[in-house]
Amino acid sequence: MHESPSYEEIQAIFLNHHVPASAAEAHGTLAGLLCVDGRLDCGQWLNAVFGEDKAGLAPDERASCETLCKRTREQLDAFDFSFELYLPDDDHPMTDRARALGEWCQGFLYGLGYKLGGSDWPGECREVLDDILQLSRLDAEHADETDEEAYAELTEFVRAGVQLVRSEFEQNASPQLH
Repeated sequence: MHESPSYEEIQAIFLNHHVPASAAEAHGTLAGLLCVDGRLDCGQWLNAVFGEDKAGLAPDERASCETLCKRTREQLDAFDFSFELYLPDDDHPMTDRARALGEWCQGFLYGLGYKLGGSDWPGECREVLDDILQLSRLDAEHADETDEEAYAELTEFVRAGVQLVRSEFEQNASPQLH
C-alpha cells in the first residue's frame, strides 16, 4: 500500500494554492467520489479540488495528492476496515479536529452528490447519510479536550458508515444473478 502524506503536508499545498477547502473536506469529497465510482481517476479529484490551478501544482505537490488518492482507494477497496478519515492528528486542539470532522462530512456528501430527500440510495445508505449530514453541521466552537471520547466515537461512526456506503454501492453495481 501507498503511505499517505501527512495532513499538514496536504493542508500546506491547499493553502499554497488558495484552495477554499481544507484537506479534510477534500478527502471527504474524494471518499464520496470513490464510493460512487471506485475506478475514479485521481485527476478527476484534482480537477474538483484545484480547478484551473491544477496545472500550477509542482510535481512533488501533485505526487503527494495522487498518493493520498491512491491510498484512499486502496483502503476503500480492501474492505478490511483499514479506511481512515483524513483529519488532523490528536496533537491539534479539539476545536480544530471537530471542525475538520464536520468539513470532512460536508466533503463526503458533496462527493456523493447527496441531497436531503433522496430516496434512491441503496440499502441502509439513507440513514447513514442523514447522520453524516447532521455531523456536517457540527458546532466545533464549543468542543473542548473533555470531548475526546465523543470525538473518537463520531470518527469511528463516520468511518464505518463510509465503508457501509461503499459496500452498498459495490453490491448495487455488481450484476445480480437470478
